[in-house]
Amino acid sequence: MEIARALNPRGWLLGGARGKEALWIAWQRAAPGVVSFTTVLVDGIAGGGYFPRAWRLTSFALLAFALAALVGRRRIALGRIERTFLGFLAALTAWTAASWWWSDTPPTSLLEGERDIVYLAAAAALLLCLERESIAVLLGGVLAGITTVAGYGLVTYLLYGRHHLNPIEGKLLFEPLGYANALGIYAAIGILLAVGLALTLRPPPGRLACLAPIGILAPSLYLTDSRAAELSLALGLVVLVRFGSRIPRAVTVAISVGAAAAVAAVAFAIAHQEHNLPARLFGANRPHYWHVAWHEVELNPWLGSGAGTFDRYWLLYRPVSSFARDAHSLYLETLAELGPIGLALLLVALGLPLLVLRRRRDPLLATAAAAYVAYLLHTGVDWDWELPAVTLTGLICGGSLLVAARADDAPELRLWERLLLIAPAIGLAVLVVVRLQTGPKLPFAG
Repeated sequence: MEIARALNPRGWLLGGARGKEALWIAWQRAAPGVVSFTTVLVDGIAGGGYFPRAWRLTSFALLAFALAALVGRRRIALGRIERTFLGFLAALTAWTAASWWWSDTPPTSLLEGERDIVYLAAAAALLLCLERESIAVLLGGVLAGITTVAGYGLVTYLLYGRHHLNPIEGKLLFEPLGYANALGIYAAIGILLAVGLALTLRPPPGRLACLAPIGILAPSLYLTDSRAAELSLALGLVVLVRFGSRIPRAVTVAISVGAAAAVAAVAFAIAHQEHNLPARLFGANRPHYWHVAWHEVELNPWLGSGAGTFDRYWLLYRPVSSFARDAHSLYLETLAELGPIGLALLLVALGLPLLVLRRRRDPLLATAAAAYVAYLLHTGVDWDWELPAVTLTGLICGGSLLVAARADDAPELRLWERLLLIAPAIGLAVLVVVRLQTGPKLPFAG
């Protein structure tokens, strides 16, 4: 991994260069962190990237990075698993958009497919632009972005919001993402990155710099009161211990005890508040959402009802009067709206990065894996997929796993392969620009 070189600015970063050459080299090394920081920050501040304008702008920027790499980089090497990952994400995006053909609300299905473009563009930009030695810088940028977003929300909450009752979120911390549970998993991912990077670094000042964000992220997570995010954090810590070979034994024991204590505390609180444990753990209405989503599966067993149609079925079959647009489970909602084919595409795409963990123990790899696993667990019980700010953090961590496992002899992209990728990238960029001017401004428009 060459982590020491990646985090040693005097030795590896400048390589003895001086003046403008040194500045150029420094920029090249810092660029992955700057881009990840900016992406996480901008989408986080923009309501989590929930609205179409935000994800269209993000898609265009990421497609521009991917095109720049395809045109300007002399050598781009992608392993088989990376190519497969991109292929399945592209297939999922195409299948989502194609569901307008059988959808109950075709414009909404097209909009759902349009949002998936941002995830495909992010994966393409990451795999085409990133090298293994830049992973630590990339994850550091993600941590900085999450901390800035959470810090902004925490400060404004303490100054203005804690004495005001929101009609939906109550007194929970939910801004700037607009949803408390989303901010909870956001903070949990940040905590995992902070702990993992701190364990990866050797110089004490570097470790302290990585741990400092926890002073913001821990109270942010607490104030969201997100039990699913807390459990995701605990599972992430277990992954960090399992695959981080350089973690000292004392630290391993401390993390394991902390994770077990967190799970026990949540379980104790739930058990003493109500006998209905699933309702207390995931929210009173989630079992209702899942029941209606399963009924949607039964009514549309082969192709699903079309992307973005759950809200229509909820209005028809809901047992309570509350409003919901999503089934609060990416996997169940995908099965309901896109059928078994859509679910298979999703599971393969999201599961591929985890395959690189086989027989590999590395602290930086474990850091990315811990954050990614936390995201995968949380998105199974919430609507993180509809908030690009959250999903992009997860995909960046998952993509980092693939880059970390890239072999030195990975096949290079040939000229015809580059051209094969450039054409759809340009087409998607043009589509995004057109939709910026003509498309709906709200996710439920149409």
